[in-house]
Amino acid sequence: MSKKRSSKLAHGAIYQKKVNGNYYFRYQVKGDRKSVSLRTKSQKKAKKEAERLIPLIAASSSEIVAAHVQIAKGWREKKDRLEINRIWEVYAEHPDRARPKTQSIWSLYKAAFKDFTDWLKLNHPSIKYMDEIRDIDEYGQKLNTSVVSQYAEYLKTLKLAVDTYNKRITRCSHVFRTLAKYLVAPSPWSSRNLKRSCKEESGITERRKPFPPDKEKEIFEALKADSPLQLLNKEEIEVLCYILKYTGQRQKDAVNLSWNKINMDRRRLWVTQEKTGKDVSIPIAPELYVMLKKAESWKINDKVLPKTVERYTMKSKDGIETGMSLVNNQILSVIKYVGLELCVPVKGRKKRKTIYGVHSFRHGFASHCAEANVPRAVCASILGADAEIISAYYVHIGEDAQERAIKMISNGNAAISADDRINKVLVLIDRLKEKNEVIKEIEKILR
Repeated sequence: MSKKRSSKLAHGAIYQKKVNGNYYFRYQVKGDRKSVSLRTKSQKKAKKEAERLIPLIAASSSEIVAAHVQIAKGWREKKDRLEINRIWEVYAEHPDRARPKTQSIWSLYKAAFKDFTDWLKLNHPSIKYMDEIRDIDEYGQKLNTSVVSQYAEYLKTLKLAVDTYNKRITRCSHVFRTLAKYLVAPSPWSSRNLKRSCKEESGITERRKPFPPDKEKEIFEALKADSPLQLLNKEEIEVLCYILKYTGQRQKDAVNLSWNKINMDRRRLWVTQEKTGKDVSIPIAPELYVMLKKAESWKINDKVLPKTVERYTMKSKDGIETGMSLVNNQILSVIKYVGLELCVPVKGRKKRKTIYGVHSFRHGFASHCAEANVPRAVCASILGADAEIISAYYVHIGEDAQERAIKMISNGNAAISADDRINKVLVLIDRLKEKNEVIKEIEKILR
């Protein structure tokens, strides 16, 4: 079994902090113990590197020691410096930058980093270069405070949801990780302590909900052609909601449904989910079949919802995808039309929690499957194995099984033996005033 290794030298010692980890050189400067990573897992190389340090460690000048530490950590080799106001420009052109599937997510990366740099200018105006944002001093020692940890504390005051907070940290972290060549120390964003735990919101009971049956009925009534609700491309939005309800798919996959993925004769459709890449095959429900026959009347290309797809793919002048929100807002307007409150306030958060939305159709699909005792694996094969949603509605199946198990092992509710059952049946037979031939035969067998 491997174990941590260490070795004493003429001045100081080399050691590993963890098994099979990098070696560190521990030494003293004016009575203060210091240590620096040698950036190698080889004991032989670590000794050689540390021996280069020893003559300088023996010197009394801390400036000489600091100079050596810079060389040992490779700081002096990094001559390029990147101004704070140019970081995003360089990152956006980097081949290893984040490449989210939608322009709107990319804009969130940009907004998250801009929030950090705006805070930085206000709170640390003297910092001009990227390499000045670090949590290690000139000796390679951890600082008591750092710019990044201060920013993290600032974010916590904004009453953000845990997921939103962590995404902001992650997006800034990716910028620094991608542009590591401009740093003189490990990225200060790499600390796990910066992230918040999802357990902080374990007390929040408000979750995305399926529509109440009566309200769901009202939604489809409102989408009928003769209802007073005014809605752009109303007939297509009606078909879209039927697709959402009877397939359980996400909005993007439902909007982009193609005729070449539908077999009306076999009454089956296929979806390649954008988010997971999974291929899902789904039987067409009778109600959905009627709506698809209706959609055939306006067929102009391969898309089931041609006008909605055209709107869904709209972009602003700066390339941000705005159409997704436009279509989403149409469905939200129908939900509000029937009197459902989309969001509720949550203690500790500035932003309200969404409980009803387009995704409620997906939750409703999982709920109906669970209530109809559809096997969990079958539901997962249609939804694309969205574990969080499925678990929310299939948990009661596990609870029932647990209760049966407890009853089986409970002394107070022990299982009745076969002999006891036979005796109970015989007692009931004896109470009968008249016995037909079948009863007499059963009695004969049991006795």
